[in-house]
Amino acid sequence: MHQSVWDAFLPFSAPLEGRVQFMYLDVKSLVSTGVGNLLDADDPEHFGSNLKPLPDIFTLDWYDKDTLEPASRSDILQEYRTVKFSNTAHATINAKEAITRLRISNATIDDLVRSKLSQFEQYLLGRTDFEDLEEWPADAQLGLFSMAWALGPAFAFPKFQAAARQQDWLTMARESKITETGNPGVIPRNVRNGLLFTLASWNADPPPGDLTQLVYNAGVALDANMRSGNFPVPLNLTVGLQTALETLGFDPHGLDGVFGNNTRTALTSFQSEMSLTTTPTATDIGQVPEETIDALGNELQSQGFPRYP
Repeated sequence: MHQSVWDAFLPFSAPLEGRVQFMYLDVKSLVSTGVGNLLDADDPEHFGSNLKPLPDIFTLDWYDKDTLEPASRSDILQEYRTVKFSNTAHATINAKEAITRLRISNATIDDLVRSKLSQFEQYLLGRTDFEDLEEWPADAQLGLFSMAWALGPAFAFPKFQAAARQQDWLTMARESKITETGNPGVIPRNVRNGLLFTLASWNADPPPGDLTQLVYNAGVALDANMRSGNFPVPLNLTVGLQTALETLGFDPHGLDGVFGNNTRTALTSFQSEMSLTTTPTATDIGQVPEETIDALGNELQSQGFPRYP
């Protein structure tokens, strides 16, 4: 992978998963730690059928938070079982922490994440759909690793995989969406993944420069990226629509990639001012008429802002 992807993966992932030094139940009632690192061998559809953790749990340097003494294998297993049956999947992070006594260091988390990232890269390179991964732009590499982190590297998205074989980045942007039902925490990841694959399409015909450098800066917030001027405004994405509206003076009250009431209000205000058909019930970028997208693009270009696509 590009060095920029290696460097960016942790700052990209931590805001999406958190950085947790103890064991906790994720939204699927699976024991995890670190930056969304799974410790649980259980099948979430048959909760409790397998009490054994993944072997990874015993490779981490767990210690007692009070005594700072290293934890024994039996300590680790007891902590795992305590968390497993705590029914805290939807509790606050403070409540999840309160039932635990073992911790790992931030250095251990960093090592764990990087080890898993390397394993995921090798697995993905072994898949026919992604065998040319090393040749991909950095943005696309980061987007794929993000999907694998959330789904596991063996995930099956047939349309996405077919597009990947053709390096059809815009189709990959559309088909990278992970199901959000029952898991609203995945929405920010979906927004960023769509942005990353869209930027990869832009990089297919790039301006002069070093393509190994990420255009999306994983070290800053999404809205800061969108306002940075480092890349064209992606009008195929909700977050790009919001950016365009804000740039043109129609405030969507935030750049988050979520098509809500404020975005609809800003959109219909723009449409009315431009004498376009209004879409007050639109809930997705796909429901915005092409004439509106074209008008947004033309207005951006007239003010010196590049658009894409």
